[in-house]
Amino acid sequence: MIETRNYQSVLRTIGEWSLEWRLALIRDLAQTLQLELHTKQKRKPTLQKALGLLATDKPAPTDAQVKQWLDERRAEKYG
Repeated sequence: MIETRNYQSVLRTIGEWSLEWRLALIRDLAQTLQLELHTKQKRKPTLQKALGLLATDKPAPTDAQVKQWLDERRAEKYG
């Protein structure tokens, strides 16, 4: 009920504006809607994709394995 009254009040106020101001408001509102829609459309379920990429049937590597991989990588990189 309050929202309806506020909406009607806004419409009455805007109705008193010049044509140019009302058209400017329409353009500005359309721009904010376009930005909001564009932002929502870009969102993708990246967490679900990442979890899917990490899923494996193998056990996690041990600390010793990770240390060995890092040492091997440093040896390749720095000689």
